[in-house]
Amino acid sequence: MSPRADIVVRPAEPGDADGMGRIHVAAWRWAYAGVMPSSFLDGLDPVISADRWRSVLAGDTTPPDGLRVRVAVAELDGRVAAMTSFGDGRDRAPDDPTGELWMLNAHPDAFGTGAATALIDEAVRRLAVDHERAFLWVVEDNPRARRFYEREGWRPDGTRKRQAIGEAEIDEIRLTRDLRG
Repeated sequence: MSPRADIVVRPAEPGDADGMGRIHVAAWRWAYAGVMPSSFLDGLDPVISADRWRSVLAGDTTPPDGLRVRVAVAELDGRVAAMTSFGDGRDRAPDDPTGELWMLNAHPDAFGTGAATALIDEAVRRLAVDHERAFLWVVEDNPRARRFYEREGWRPDGTRKRQAIGEAEIDEIRLTRDLRG
């Protein structure tokens, strides 16, 4: 799918935080219903999420270990509809030129509009400036996200991890992509 012409992709700004908080919570509640405990998902608060994003975007929160990270949003009809963060790989060796798509969330109302595709295209373009390859982690039991990433050229490399999120243990798989080919 090619993105709609009226999608605007741009760097995120502190004023986007409220919309980003709503997107984060709505996307997680939709994607992880039945995967994560409903008590955890129901407890997600868009105001708390917005406050965290506001802090990140204002530069009050720094990425771990001095990693470079960028945050971008996709606007659709004048409102923030999807968001992504990407940059240096979090679990790579210091001299390894591997980047990471840290996160990509779209509000369920924006599914199928091309907003997520426009954001991943921007992230890949920007990652390719400083990195030869990139990886991302996706919840194994999130078939919609896995299909989307694989359609966009990301492939499983066989690496798995288990992560505690709330009260749940979640299995994730790593997908990779060559950025210079």
